[in-house]
Amino acid sequence: MLLCGLSLLAGAASALAGAGAGAVSLGAAHGAAAPALLRAAAPLRVPAAPEMKGKGSRGMPKKAMMRPGDMVNTGAKKRMMARDFQQKKEWVRVAKLEDDLAAKGSTKAVEAGRAPGGMGPTGFQEGSKYIWSLVRGEGYYGEDGEEEAKVFATDGACRACKFPLTRGVWSGAQAGCDEQTLTCPACGTRYSLESGEPLDFLPGDNPVHWLAKVANEKNGPQRLAVLPTRVSKSGAVYVRLPENTIID
Repeated sequence: MLLCGLSLLAGAASALAGAGAGAVSLGAAHGAAAPALLRAAAPLRVPAAPEMKGKGSRGMPKKAMMRPGDMVNTGAKKRMMARDFQQKKEWVRVAKLEDDLAAKGSTKAVEAGRAPGGMGPTGFQEGSKYIWSLVRGEGYYGEDGEEEAKVFATDGACRACKFPLTRGVWSGAQAGCDEQTLTCPACGTRYSLESGEPLDFLPGDNPVHWLAKVANEKNGPQRLAVLPTRVSKSGAVYVRLPENTIID
């Protein structure tokens, strides 16, 4: 019995290492070095979660409470978004809907902004670039009856285990959860894409997730950064970076 248990744990660790190795090609994201269980992946860096006014809604009417299929006051929303879009330099184009995020649930890693630089052993060094995960979600219907595409932008890596979230599994609103979510395949942590809050932190519901829980539960749950996004009529996807982010 003991040998069987050890064999199961060894197989789980091997599967997790294989998943991490496959994610290396996606590029490193921000944050602390990956835990021992994920050392097969490149070290990932995670930016501090920015404090966005309106907890991700930026004051847009009903946006924080909106569900797929809801009718919204698109006139007021579009005017407010357009004004912010025109006035703020933090809006950056990062993708094209039909080329990069054609289907619901599709993801893409994008670089946008960088951390402040600082003095190093050889002089001034540029800050590292931020990597974000784009997720195509369920759209919503405006007053004109047309469906508007919805793209979420969040951290490049899971806050619990530092695994790239471009491998995350998207779920739409459903019975028992009226929010669209993203689940990390390496540790099982499930996040709200609306607020970034962890809805199910390190569940440990299978051997791989259990190993990830043992390695990371001491860090405690942390909220994902969720950036405001905009999709133009032509399908261009923009993200609004936190205030004063360095933009190349």
